[in-house]
Amino acid sequence: MRPTTSLSLSLLSTLLLLPISTLAAFTGEAEADGVKFDFTQLKTHSVVVEHKQDPSVLKSTYTINPAGKIELNKDDKEDQCPDGTQVCMISRLWHGEKPDEHAAQIISFGNVESPKDSEPEYTIMRDEEKKVLGLNITFHGPEYGDKKLKQNAIVKFLCDQEMTGLEEPDKDGKGTNALKFVDYEGDQTLTLEWRTKYACEKPLGEAPAPSQGSWGFFTWFIVIVFLVVAAYLIFGSWLNYNKYDARGWDLLPHSDTLRDLPYLIKDFLRRAVNTFQGSGGRGGYSAI
Repeated sequence: MRPTTSLSLSLLSTLLLLPISTLAAFTGEAEADGVKFDFTQLKTHSVVVEHKQDPSVLKSTYTINPAGKIELNKDDKEDQCPDGTQVCMISRLWHGEKPDEHAAQIISFGNVESPKDSEPEYTIMRDEEKKVLGLNITFHGPEYGDKKLKQNAIVKFLCDQEMTGLEEPDKDGKGTNALKFVDYEGDQTLTLEWRTKYACEKPLGEAPAPSQGSWGFFTWFIVIVFLVVAAYLIFGSWLNYNKYDARGWDLLPHSDTLRDLPYLIKDFLRRAVNTFQGSGGRGGYSAI
């Protein structure tokens, strides 16, 4: 059965919002109160909202990158948010199937590269039973419009175990978008909801998933040395067997050296001990 994840405004008002801290820039990771959030697997995501303004339609595209800045569109240098923006709104009027040449509105709600605009505040959302419902992030943007209204974007990352957070409708509008527009209150405060399994509770001590990466240099070195030694012993044994009709220890190449190896090591250690012992005691002086 699919867990209930929809939150009404009345329920949200009863949530226990536990403050975590303030960051210079939100890079997709946060941890506090025994809970760790990691949204770095999420990619830049957008949601489009239409408002009818007869005879035209105003289409507003809300874009967010939870792990950093939104990449600039090299083909459209004018109608886009400033470099470093994390949450961006671009509105454009459409007349039938044809949009205006330039955007009607371009609003930035947070910038990872500007100290003034890159101090997002975030809080853990919990219900009355202390269950984690997600992470609430508030991005602060610059002033906009004739009234110089300070822009803010509230992004609610909601726990949904059945959604990765990358879902979006196809070209025909079929499918569910993980990112949802909620409100743009007073032309000042934007609210978005993003449903994802990465917003669910994850204890700090939880073991990471096994790595699927390739072997390191040291591992490959050990494997190669082992294969070389094995090939040397097998080829040498085969050669001694066919050429000298050897048996037992005599099959191994340099069998005499291998048999004497324990005695050689013992003799080396005894000489080393005598050397260290001889260098102390009398400080280099000998009896006359």
